[in-house]
Amino acid sequence: MRHGKLYRNMAGGPENRMRLLRTLVNALVKFERIETPFAKAHETQKYAERLIKIAKKGEKDADAMKVADYYLADKKLVHKLFKVLAPRFADKPHGFTRLLRTPGYNFERRAAQMTFLEFKGNPYPPLQPHTRHRNRDWLLNVLVRGAMKDIQEAGVLQEAGYHPNFIGTRVVRSATDKDFSDLRNKLVDISLEDTDRKEDTHNEGTPV
Repeated sequence: MRHGKLYRNMAGGPENRMRLLRTLVNALVKFERIETPFAKAHETQKYAERLIKIAKKGEKDADAMKVADYYLADKKLVHKLFKVLAPRFADKPHGFTRLLRTPGYNFERRAAQMTFLEFKGNPYPPLQPHTRHRNRDWLLNVLVRGAMKDIQEAGVLQEAGYHPNFIGTRVVRSATDKDFSDLRNKLVDISLEDTDRKEDTHNEGTPV
């Protein structure tokens, strides 16, 4: 726990720390969504928030332009910062970014957990639903529909006991780890049965 510390210490000393943060800020401004360990994402979020707040002063402000030139190595991103990102958050005093932890990691090692850092209002599919209502465009639902379609074409779920008319018709709202675990175990059992069948078929024939 960081008591009274304003920033995290990173490997390589202060110079390497700032070099890493500038690289992450560049990537965030360019792609508007990056995936990195929680410690780096949380530290980058502070600098990205501050950068947007300074950029809202306008490109004619000398201090704002100096800060943008320091953090953004690609000068095309300076234009995007002042012409795209700053106007997007013109009416917001703060909260320009969003930090989302990826599921499936050990929460005891919070600093090493992979995390998504993104600018709000980016053009990508949302990583989580904005409301409690089912959202077909939620990224998890899009991926699940694609996976279910592939599995349906392979005929695996029918062997696991799922009704064919039921496959691909539901929209997942909050799938738990137990749901995925049960489905994975069923698919593994079917895969093992197929392997046993192939081995039995291979052993058939006239012994030498």
